[in-house]
Amino acid sequence: MEIMEDGNLMDKVHILLQRDLEYYKNKQSVLQETICPGIVGGRLDFPRFATFASVKLVLWWEDEFFAGFRKNSGLIPKANQDLSAVEALETGGPIVKKSDPEKFMVSIGKSSEQLLDHLHVLTQEALDHADLTVLMGALGAAALIKNSLWFYVQRCPIKQGYSNPLQSMYKQFQEMVEALAERLLDMHCRLISLYILQDAESLDWENHKPFFESERGSYVVQMWWTYMQGTKQDLWNSVPPKMAQMVLAGMLNESLTILAVRYMQAKPSECRSKLFAVDIANLLLCVGQLLPCICNCADEIIGLSLNSQSKIIRDIHAKCQELFLCLLLRGIPLNILYKVFRKDVDNLEIFRSRSSSPSPWVTIALPHIFPEYPKGVTSLSDLRDNYAIALEIMGMLAQPQPNWASLLRVLGMRNGKVSLELLTLSIERGSPSKYAFVKSQQSVECDGFLCLGDDSCKTTYSNAVVCDPDYYYDLSVALTSVILTVGNNTEFTELLISTIDTNKGWAQCMDRREVWNLNYPAWYSAILSFVKPFLEPITSTVISAVQTGASMYQAMTIVLACFMQLWDSIHDAIPRIAFLMQDILPADVTPLGRSALIQILVSALYKELIYKSEGNRKSVTFAGDEASVSKSLEHKNSVCSFDGMNSSSEAVALAVAEALCSIDEDDKHTAEIEELLKQAKEALEYNEQCEGCKRVEQSVQMCEALVSDLLMTTEGKKGLKVIHSFLLGNSEWLLQRLNVSEQTTPFEPNHTNPPSNKLLHTMFHVGYRPFDQLLTGEWQPDWTSFFHIPMGLSVDRVWNQVSMRWEFNDSSLCNLSAHDAKIVLDITTVLKQG
Repeated sequence: MEIMEDGNLMDKVHILLQRDLEYYKNKQSVLQETICPGIVGGRLDFPRFATFASVKLVLWWEDEFFAGFRKNSGLIPKANQDLSAVEALETGGPIVKKSDPEKFMVSIGKSSEQLLDHLHVLTQEALDHADLTVLMGALGAAALIKNSLWFYVQRCPIKQGYSNPLQSMYKQFQEMVEALAERLLDMHCRLISLYILQDAESLDWENHKPFFESERGSYVVQMWWTYMQGTKQDLWNSVPPKMAQMVLAGMLNESLTILAVRYMQAKPSECRSKLFAVDIANLLLCVGQLLPCICNCADEIIGLSLNSQSKIIRDIHAKCQELFLCLLLRGIPLNILYKVFRKDVDNLEIFRSRSSSPSPWVTIALPHIFPEYPKGVTSLSDLRDNYAIALEIMGMLAQPQPNWASLLRVLGMRNGKVSLELLTLSIERGSPSKYAFVKSQQSVECDGFLCLGDDSCKTTYSNAVVCDPDYYYDLSVALTSVILTVGNNTEFTELLISTIDTNKGWAQCMDRREVWNLNYPAWYSAILSFVKPFLEPITSTVISAVQTGASMYQAMTIVLACFMQLWDSIHDAIPRIAFLMQDILPADVTPLGRSALIQILVSALYKELIYKSEGNRKSVTFAGDEASVSKSLEHKNSVCSFDGMNSSSEAVALAVAEALCSIDEDDKHTAEIEELLKQAKEALEYNEQCEGCKRVEQSVQMCEALVSDLLMTTEGKKGLKVIHSFLLGNSEWLLQRLNVSEQTTPFEPNHTNPPSNKLLHTMFHVGYRPFDQLLTGEWQPDWTSFFHIPMGLSVDRVWNQVSMRWEFNDSSLCNLSAHDAKIVLDITTVLKQG
């Protein structure tokens, strides 16, 4: 598409939108650009795709912002323009675009208004032709512009007493995004109601001929399930994540309304009564698989404390409960129904109030998690460990985008049970050690718009089909970081130390002779990464001191003094894990200063200095003859004369790093080391009381706070992605370890990508269960046990359902055997008297 890049913004926008509309009329589609995966979603719910016109407009806005404010807004990382253009203008250089803040906001407001009108035209065309692709393109464009306007509203200062002209446009685009989401939902609901849920043959309940000779359930439920699965995949891959969840939730709720009313009002004949029960059983299984995709926690999945849940979740549970009652009271064999009601009706559990316990229908929908109804459960903490963890894993992995707080909650649940399983596996299969120093590589930007260029858009860190030892090593590093972040001393011992001390030579890296060795075990690499954030001022200080004439002895004193001065800023997990390891170090391992804490601090600083020295290792200048030079290169930097004043920063860093290896020799710094250890122990007393993993299980806010700490570092961000990716591909293995899996064959936990099912498998299976299990006899429900579940029913409500069975139809009484006729009369008498 040819567009004009030079000239006035309004002229360029007019031509851009004109060309974009011409392209649509000719091609019946819109050009779309991909948004960087690292930006998609988030608090502002960025789209996955946006139209070319909207992306181009945002780029032009960034140019206008730079011209008006003489700085970059920060919205587009790729648009980091150099201020030299402004300086050139001031010095008589080439002419650049000039503007001012007020003019910028006016231009942005007018151009966004033009785009808004353009999107209205595209939306109307998409609705007229039922074109979901164009509609979702317009939706993505509106979402991108909305978020960009929000950003500029925050960045543009407004004089007191004046209103921001961009604020009104932001609200208009926000309303448009919501309206387009409603239109998208409406189109899907129309397709479902008018086409998917219509099948005259299988819906003919009064027909006295069996459907498909009673060999299968109706087409309606199966096609609805296939459509919902396909649409979910499309929404997950094309629509902003939060909006995708909202649309899927609306589709599920609206279609359940139709299905619930249909089955509640149906009066099937004798030949169709089996089809009626099979359809409802299939339907509840399908909802059990779809519901986690729209829920944020396990409580919503099983219907705990429904009064505090969102309206749409309450509605879905209510409709499924009605379908469950239809299945229970109209699908149960007549003789079993008679046995239930032959006893005292008033004492049946179904007539007792359910209060805040789980919804009864989940025993049908999630039979692998609830083989029987969990009584006495009012919160998730009352469930058994494996059931609660499995529910949280289901909900977390079903989301359209990773929920890092939910992931941390899963890893910390029930005293870190999942973390222990994963860490044990990863240490068994991972590389025993890995070279810590890798030459820094420039981050590569993806082709997506708004890419930060810091590898945050990476979703996988392995190109292999199966996990290799390096993958498991990275997984071990990530899990250790999580345990150090959320755990307390008891969990450090039970989860981390108990796992690593089973390996032979596990503590070798803690020996004073191994400071120089950069081949770290995974757990040790994770510990050192927690020290890294506060090393930058120490390295710069000591290098500067040596370059201004300080000796190596003085440099070591400065290092220890810096540690003491900055101690309050170190992560409290470092001294805690160090003192715990100090107590279990083997006799043949002697750390620096006879302290595991000093060993960890010095190792981390040594590694950081080696990083800095890689720029120029050869520019070291030693005073003295050639003989002294050769001796100094043999690890004698701490005792030789080093000319730091005439050496580069890289050379000084290398010399200081080598001197660190002997910082405790000849008791030169014993007093400083003891003072540092004393300070660490005193500070540790203030942090002894910690709830550990219970914090993340009990508080959503605590989860979000702790996971934010992890996401602030490159290592933490990568670690969470590695764990999430592994769980996506190997969740079945974990469910088998928890004894809640539906898969019978053992699962090998070595997949780097999530398993994908073929279309035919999806059409004829709900998860691992085939359709029509009630019909084939693969599922034999314990009907009597369902009557022991409190449901808060009344006798009238039960009778309304029972009376719709074909046996209770007056015209059918003559076709019943004497035995069944007697049962019908007895049940009628009991329920009508009740």
